[in-house]
Amino acid sequence: MRRLSLRLSALTGAGAAALCASTAYAAPDSAPNWRTAATGTATSASSIAVDAADAADLTEVVVTARRTAERAQDVPIPLSVVSGDALERSGGYTLVDIQNRVPNLVAFNSNPRNSSVGIRGIGVSSAADGLDTSVGVYVDGVYLGRPGMALQDLIDVEQVEVLRGPQGTLFGRNSSAGVLNITTRRPSFTPGATFEVSLGDYDYRQFRGSVTGPLIADRLAGRLTVFRTDRDGVLKNPRTGVAGNSIGRFGVRGQLLFTPTESLSARLIAEYSDENDTCCVSVVNQVFDPAISATTRRTLQAFAVLGFTPAVSQDVYDANAPQKMRTDQKAVSAEVNWDLGFGDLTSISAWRYWHFDPLQDSDNTPLDILQKNAAITKDWQWSQELRLASKPGRLTWQTGLYLFRQKLKDHYVLNQFGSDAGAFYTVYNRLSNPSAPVVNIAAGSQYLGDTTAITESWAVFGQANYDLTDRLILTAGLRYTHDERHGTTVTSTRGTPYGPTSIPFNYDITVDGGNWSYLVSATWRLTDQVNAYASYSTGYKAAGLNLNSSVSAGTPLVLEPEEVQDGELGLKSSLWGNRATLNANLYWAELTGLQANIYPSNGAKSYLANVGDVRARGVELEGAVEVTSQLTLSANGSYNDVSYSDYPNGPCPVGQTAPCDMTGRPVYQAPRWTAAANAEWRGDLGNGIEPFALVQYSYRSAVFGSVDDAPYSRIKGYALLNLRAGARFGDRYEVSAWVSNALDEFYLATLGSASVPGAGSWGATGQPGAPRTAGVTLRADF
Repeated sequence: MRRLSLRLSALTGAGAAALCASTAYAAPDSAPNWRTAATGTATSASSIAVDAADAADLTEVVVTARRTAERAQDVPIPLSVVSGDALERSGGYTLVDIQNRVPNLVAFNSNPRNSSVGIRGIGVSSAADGLDTSVGVYVDGVYLGRPGMALQDLIDVEQVEVLRGPQGTLFGRNSSAGVLNITTRRPSFTPGATFEVSLGDYDYRQFRGSVTGPLIADRLAGRLTVFRTDRDGVLKNPRTGVAGNSIGRFGVRGQLLFTPTESLSARLIAEYSDENDTCCVSVVNQVFDPAISATTRRTLQAFAVLGFTPAVSQDVYDANAPQKMRTDQKAVSAEVNWDLGFGDLTSISAWRYWHFDPLQDSDNTPLDILQKNAAITKDWQWSQELRLASKPGRLTWQTGLYLFRQKLKDHYVLNQFGSDAGAFYTVYNRLSNPSAPVVNIAAGSQYLGDTTAITESWAVFGQANYDLTDRLILTAGLRYTHDERHGTTVTSTRGTPYGPTSIPFNYDITVDGGNWSYLVSATWRLTDQVNAYASYSTGYKAAGLNLNSSVSAGTPLVLEPEEVQDGELGLKSSLWGNRATLNANLYWAELTGLQANIYPSNGAKSYLANVGDVRARGVELEGAVEVTSQLTLSANGSYNDVSYSDYPNGPCPVGQTAPCDMTGRPVYQAPRWTAAANAEWRGDLGNGIEPFALVQYSYRSAVFGSVDDAPYSRIKGYALLNLRAGARFGDRYEVSAWVSNALDEFYLATLGSASVPGAGSWGATGQPGAPRTAGVTLRADF
């Protein structure tokens, strides 16, 4: 048992809010002044926002980034906003669609369990039972304990806020890299309904529907949202005949809004969603030269003896076992807002259950060496947050309490051996030792692991803004958090598994501690249209447990916390009579102890480790302009220089001898350049006919796909172009045609070495993005 002192993050300060004109929201006629004074949350952003298509002022985007309804241009945080209306107009509905609209965000899922979200090059690590996420994901104020919980389609969403830099002073769980703050549409006392059907290539079918209205006049309103998305696989499999990377997701969300008095409201949300598809298979991007290492040569020779020769392919994956990703989750949350007169009290109570039951080929070959790899996961989480916020004034403040408990149970089929296992390992061993004994493995033999991880956390926090003058505001925040994490793992075997890859281990580990984190920032109103910001904050990600790695050199049982020191300088400007915005942000962050997943090049099981210290620095630019009442343009871009400032004992690529000095090398999955541009045109032909057209372009520069920055893991930069055109008929009907990835760009989201446990790496495999697809969408609003 080991106990560590933990540090928690503070909400970062200054920055520039992102405004894409097609994503903007406008405030009501009684728009707030240059800095909204309200700090309570009794009135949420989603309850006061209206569609930017009906407004000419691009500066009145309302967000809840600081747990209060404020204009985005007034919030001293590097912040991008994508509205639900903008997602619907463009056809977007996933986190990857969000990634392609904002700077410095990386979102992908190698499977629903191992999904990753990173900001500014920090946070892209595989899921682990004993590890928090570097980027916190929140839905309607509720923290999601695993990124995979957010993989359901983003349907009936009010808006998505991407907060860059460490967050913690006001958010429930501290996040060292940033936050995704997702809010869904609330029930309305005005009756309404929306139905949408999309059809496209690969038998793509998506249905979205929502109905809202009063159940008891002025007292109780409800909202029901249903979605289903299906698409055939896009990668052929000649062995099974079942194409890979299909989509199959379903979800339903029910809400009640209760307003018994003018000073009290309660919102209850219950939801269920599931996934059943062939998600996340990879293609062979490179077959290694046998001369790269002795183990690679022996692995390829053993393959050949068993009749398999790997080949590079972009549209075929060759595996003999079926691929199934099966996930279901259910959740209930209640938000209560109470106006106490002197302040506003908010309570958010939540429970969530997440279940993952996959089936996937362990060896990624058509040989029956390893039949199955599965991590059957059951995750329960409970959270309670209480916040008390002052009324508007020269001094405004918030204080609160946060409680969180998560229990996770995993049953791992670490390896299930097939009918070719004994022959493969016998040939592999005899290529280096001709007298090696025959390896006898009964088909179906298993190497198993059972893990339980329990996390408990509580925090108290406070933050205050003081108007020192009419043009200068000072902000300070302080938070104390206590975390405790306990985990156990026990392995076992069935049958006659291969001994060198079935190492027994039994872990029982606890880590706990407390942390103080803080924020200081200043906001200057340089003119009525220009605000400047500066801040310094500390960030934190709790210590972790390495619960799923076999005992071997370099696999620590306890990971030190991530600790961040972050500085921000930002400028937000409103131009041309509030018909344009131009925002800029500079940042410099120093992080110690980056937590990441390492995949050994010898085929051994992956493990978690602190992979050195990191320095991230760069600039983010975002702007939008309403050229005419019919044409809106927006663009953003970022330069992100993130590298290991101290990592002398890093992992090595295949063919190199450890250790490898990674100091000065770029951090993996961190594009140096990102850029996006959007153009939206809306016309009027009279008689209620309004044609429209949208063009979306995004670019991401090359990145490395693995921690060791191996040359074979380098993912080439790529650009994507999406097109959509259609017409609105009156206030009710809309039809559009669309093309995604119009240039049919081949690109990879992941890339790393492929190996057979107990043997050597034989090539590089990666998950490709979707090819060009086209279709039509029909929508009706009532």
